[in-house]
Amino acid sequence: MLRLPPIPVHRPSTVSEAVDLLVNHAGARPLAGGTDLLVALKLGHHHGASLVSLGGLGLRGMDTSDGALAVGAGTSLWELARAPLPPGLGALGEAARLVAAPPIQSRATVGGNLCLDTRCWFFNQSAFWRSGRPACFKAGGDRCHVVPRGDRCHAVHQADLAPVLLACGAEVRVEGPGGERWMDLEDLYSGDGRRPLTLSAGELVTEVRVPLPEGGAVAYEKLRMRAALDFAAAAAAVYLERRDGTCTRARVVLGGVGSRPLRVPEAEAALTGSALGEDALRAAAEAVRAATRPVKNTDLTPAYRRRMAGVLVRRAAQRAWARAAEEVTR
Repeated sequence: MLRLPPIPVHRPSTVSEAVDLLVNHAGARPLAGGTDLLVALKLGHHHGASLVSLGGLGLRGMDTSDGALAVGAGTSLWELARAPLPPGLGALGEAARLVAAPPIQSRATVGGNLCLDTRCWFFNQSAFWRSGRPACFKAGGDRCHVVPRGDRCHAVHQADLAPVLLACGAEVRVEGPGGERWMDLEDLYSGDGRRPLTLSAGELVTEVRVPLPEGGAVAYEKLRMRAALDFAAAAAAVYLERRDGTCTRARVVLGGVGSRPLRVPEAEAALTGSALGEDALRAAAEAVRAATRPVKNTDLTPAYRRRMAGVLVRRAAQRAWARAAEEVTR
C-alpha cells in the first residue's frame, strides 16, 4: 500500500500569505483539491515538500460581467460541470464532467486542472518501480526513457479544461511576489514536460476569464480507454464563429498529444472562410495529423492517437458549428 508521508501543511487566509509561504519555505507546493499532488507524494515525488493549502483564500465562484465569464481558480470541477454557463460555452461543463469521476470532480479545482503536471509511464510510478532504471529528465536525471536519444522530457499534458479554455481565448490572473498580472492562457505552458508551467517561484493562478462568444461556440472531444477515470490519450477543442453561413473565426487546440496544449493554425485556416463542408473538414483533419507527433507514453499507440486527433477535430468542429448556428438565431 502506498502511504502518504508526514507533511507539514500551512493554512494561509489570504493570497499574499500563501505567496509568502511558497517563497520562504523551500519545496513548498500549493495544495488545492490535491487529487493529483497527493498521489504524486504517495509515489515518492517532491521529497521534503510542505503544502500550502489554498482552500481558505476565497477563490471559488463564477460571475459574468464586462463581456466575460470569470471563474475563480478554487472553483471545483463539480461546480463548473453543473453551473448554468453562458451560451456557447457549454463545453466547459462537458470537459469538467469528463474529468475522472464525480468524487474526484468534487475535490479537483479549475486552477488545479489548468496547472496539472505532465504525465508519463516512466514517471508516474512508485519509487520502488522507478528504482529499477536510471532517473529520467523529469525525475532529475539525464535521459528520456520514451525517446532514448531525446534531449528533453516528453511527458504529456493531459488536462481537460486547458484545450477548451485556450480555444475560447481565455486569460488567467497570476498573483505572486511581484504583484498581480494577466496573461493569455496559452502563455502559461512552456512545452517542457519536466517543468510544464511558466510560473515563477511563488506565483499562483487565481482566476480565469473567458470572453463571451459573439455568434460562436466551442465543442470538446476526448479519447480514452475507459469512459471514466482515464486521462486523455488525445483530445480536441474547436471554437467557431459563424456569420451568414460562413465560418469567420476558428481556433483548434489539441490535448493529450504533447507536453503542452497544441494550437493548430493550419487547421484553423482550413476552417475559416468555409461553410464547414467536407473539403474544409478533411483539410483541417489532415492539418492536425501533420502537426501531431505523439510518442509512446500513454496506453494507446502514437499512430492511433495521431489518426484519432484528426477524427476528434472533425467531430468537435461539426458540433461547434451546429452550436454556433443556434447562437446566431437566438
